Amino acid sequence: MQRQVDLDGPGNFRDLGGLPASAGGSIRFGLVYRADRLCTLSDADLRRLEAYGIGHIFDLRSDQEAADFPDRLPAGASYVRLPMTSDETFQSRTIYERIIDGEIEAYGEPEMVAGYLRILKNFGPSFARVVRQVALGEPVVIHCTAGKDRTGVAAMLLLDLAGVATEHVVADYALSAQRRPSQQHDHTEAKSLRPLLENQGLDPTRFTPLWESRPAVMEATLAQLHQRWGSAAGYLGAAGMSDSELEAARTALIAPA
Repeated sequence: MQRQVDLDGPGNFRDLGGLPASAGGSIRFGLVYRADRLCTLSDADLRRLEAYGIGHIFDLRSDQEAADFPDRLPAGASYVRLPMTSDETFQSRTIYERIIDGEIEAYGEPEMVAGYLRILKNFGPSFARVVRQVALGEPVVIHCTAGKDRTGVAAMLLLDLAGVATEHVVADYALSAQRRPSQQHDHTEAKSLRPLLENQGLDPTRFTPLWESRPAVMEATLAQLHQRWGSAAGYLGAAGMSDSELEAARTALIAPA
């Protein structure tokens, strides 16, 4: 089975399945999909997702992102909005809106890691809700706009919970840089973000981590997760999940060897 799902619309849609997990098992195929925004799904794409049995969509985008580019949904799928932001003032604004407002003049690897940590710090109950749904063993899609940052943090938690080694978690994160962006995607490509930055009088080279998926960023985020909470299990436990819920999620995620 292949992890990348080639669709007409979303370009960063893939299955978490196949990655080596604890006890010699691997992440189960057909359970958790990570994706960029779903507004570009074609009718054929929707039929394909329906055939996969995808019944739950978790949208991690801000209210404005979701309003500007509303998702198309497979028939019968539930749709749950869990807005997340890395804004240190905890307002529902994207990094790009903050750039336009003149609040950010550079965004390097340290800022990326700090942003991911703010997401972890402030949205534990939202991540716990996703993991509780995964524990039921029903196929889900987790997505944001690019399928890289907020979705990447969610994928990191699920993979760490299942005992996937750091090198594989990092490699999964890095894959986003190799996937073509969605049609109409106006944020992650350098060629479209560059004019925005230049119009603000900013040097685009000081923002390249925003549209890249640098391994060092995920490595540092994982290290901070382990340092602060011990593991994804410790983090999710602090967010209110019980030991039995965590074990149910692991069981759902891991296909035995």
